[in-house]
Amino acid sequence: MAEEKKPKIDLKARLGKGAAPAPTPTPAPVGSVPVAAPSSAPAPVGASGPGLPVPPGVPVGPAPSIDPTNPLAAVVAPRPMSVPVSAQAQRIEVDEMAVQQAASRARKTGFVFALIALGLGAGVGFVGGQAAKEGADHAASKKDAADLSKNVTTAKGKLDELAKKIDEGAKTLQGGKEFPKDLANQLGGIVIDFDGSQLALRHFSAFPTDTSGALSTFITEVSALNEQKTAVKNLLTKLEKPISAQIAAAASGQHSIQYVVLLGGPNGKDNGGNFVASLGILNPAITFSGETPTIPSDIKASVIGHNVGAPKFKGGKLDEPAAMYVDPRSYDAVCPSETRGLVAQLAIKLGDVLTAINGEPKAAGDIVQDTKPGLLKEADDLVKGLDKIANGK
Repeated sequence: MAEEKKPKIDLKARLGKGAAPAPTPTPAPVGSVPVAAPSSAPAPVGASGPGLPVPPGVPVGPAPSIDPTNPLAAVVAPRPMSVPVSAQAQRIEVDEMAVQQAASRARKTGFVFALIALGLGAGVGFVGGQAAKEGADHAASKKDAADLSKNVTTAKGKLDELAKKIDEGAKTLQGGKEFPKDLANQLGGIVIDFDGSQLALRHFSAFPTDTSGALSTFITEVSALNEQKTAVKNLLTKLEKPISAQIAAAASGQHSIQYVVLLGGPNGKDNGGNFVASLGILNPAITFSGETPTIPSDIKASVIGHNVGAPKFKGGKLDEPAAMYVDPRSYDAVCPSETRGLVAQLAIKLGDVLTAINGEPKAAGDIVQDTKPGLLKEADDLVKGLDKIANGK
């Protein structure tokens, strides 16, 4: 900033020998701070400039009179304050980009420290919260294991009850003397309630892999067994009447012949001259008691949709029309009736249910064979595994 030259002191004027005109103030540059021009009258000794405080220890009051002819009067005479007429105004240039960059760096630094502090706090909270959650899940898992153990035990009791009922019904049917009429209702009343809903909202953090796998397998196999049980129940309902009728007929000693073989006649030979027999259905069937049936001399039957009649075969040539009856036992063995087929199917299904519950039988003799355990054995193993979890072992 440029400074104005101080006005020269006119000693002659100070000594009273003449007066000099006051210096003309130089106009202040544009933009400078305006300063009042000094007064032509000398300021008293001890007085400050306008608006300036008096320094401490400096006496305030009129200056002592001095002989103006004294050579030292100019030294001790009061002088006006040397105040620059004008001062160049200073403009402070601020780099806005630098300020923004500095502020941005400060914010980033603060943000980084805040993230670190938050991360440390969150990490501690996460570890603590995770540990608390794992502990709670472990405790809940042990409780769920105890509940599942009770449910598996209940299911095992139902399995054992079902096996006994199936075994009793199968023995009754094999005897051929009675139909197990109550078996269908008994099977309907045995509910093995252990399906996938048992796993809903459960905690498995304490479950080892083998126990979890055994639990899943048990649920799947129980579901399949329930389907088998329903099929057996429906089949028993369907077969009750025809099997009961057969049992009643056998008990009365009556037998029925339904089929005959027709020989000779127009269809007794093929185009090559070979003898041919035809199978016909008796109309009506021949019913008899005891061991020997009574065959009428004239047999009426239906062959391929045509009603025919032929005399009972008594021997002789095979090219003459004749008929002979078919042993019912041989026919049922080769061409079982629908009822007999359903009875055989029922026996198979009953056996499948018993195998699923009790397991596959061991091979006889020295044959080494892997056998699949039944649901009763699986239930025992599963209860043991669940009890270990519940007891924290």
